[in-house]
Amino acid sequence: MEFKLADKPGLFGSWKWLSLVYSLFFFFSFFWADITAKFIFVSLLIYFTFVALYSALCSFHRSLVPLLITAMVLLGIIGSYSNPSSTITFNYAAFFAGFYLSKKNTALSLCAILASLVFSAWLFELWYAYYFFPGIVPTIALAFTGTMIQQNDLKDERERKSTEEKRQLAALAERERIARDLHDTLGHTLSSISLKAQLAKKLGDRGDTQAALEEINQVAKLASSTLSEVRQAISGYRKIGLQEQLGVLRSRLEDGGIEVRLEGTIKNIEASKEAALILILTEAVTNILRHSSAKLVKISQNQNEGLVEVRVEDDGKVLSFTPGNGLKGIQERLQDLKGTLDLSIENGFCLNISFPA
Repeated sequence: MEFKLADKPGLFGSWKWLSLVYSLFFFFSFFWADITAKFIFVSLLIYFTFVALYSALCSFHRSLVPLLITAMVLLGIIGSYSNPSSTITFNYAAFFAGFYLSKKNTALSLCAILASLVFSAWLFELWYAYYFFPGIVPTIALAFTGTMIQQNDLKDERERKSTEEKRQLAALAERERIARDLHDTLGHTLSSISLKAQLAKKLGDRGDTQAALEEINQVAKLASSTLSEVRQAISGYRKIGLQEQLGVLRSRLEDGGIEVRLEGTIKNIEASKEAALILILTEAVTNILRHSSAKLVKISQNQNEGLVEVRVEDDGKVLSFTPGNGLKGIQERLQDLKGTLDLSIENGFCLNISFPA
């Protein structure tokens, strides 16, 4: 017989010993049998051997389970010769078969156990109700009990694993969100800080100290703003709205010598979607500042029939384009929003995004 063991622990704790109480029925025969020293010795030897097998099965030595169940059945056959109450070993063997084996193998094992019980009755001429009813009825009942306990335990284990997997996925998603937010937040602000620092150096070299100090002052403000944005990215909460952020992005583009045109407006969308859109636009502007030779950037917004559409385009020349982490972050955010991305570099950089409002 091919045995398939359930991937589960054995019986532990108080249940292990409480379930052993039923085995005390083994000593019921002491009330009617001829009590002799031999009978007592053999009965105790049978019982303590049974307890040892029971304890081993409760400890769940995976590779030994079929062997231990078989040993318990053989003990019942041999013990029936001296003490007919040895039928309890058939009962417990059926329980452990149901507890550890697959349903198919439990049914096969139950048939084998019942056949062994009938064989014992034939071998030792135990054809009476006291032997059969305590043997057959509890054996069948305990096989089903073991199967039900196994199914309930496996269900609890699946639920526990599912809960743990959801927790791990949530933690992973949160780490990815923070990584994307930090990339998008730090990318454009560090680019702006670098541009302003370079401008301050050039002004200082020309002797325009006042203008250089003004640029340095703006660098300090940007650094302070960046720190606030990093904290917001980690907490997942943004205080600034879309239109306000567009004003910030416009200022940074203009500081880089790029003309900006804003068209349309988007209102009344979910806070989480607005936050995602802010970071998408921030990344798009960062890419323009870093990689484009554009003189004009146009950002168009449209909201119609439950669909948000945004277009970011510039007039720069793009000779080659290799998608990086920034574009990957935009794509991941749009996937979360169930949106779409269309990117073109034929007449400058052009980014079209859309998602349900």
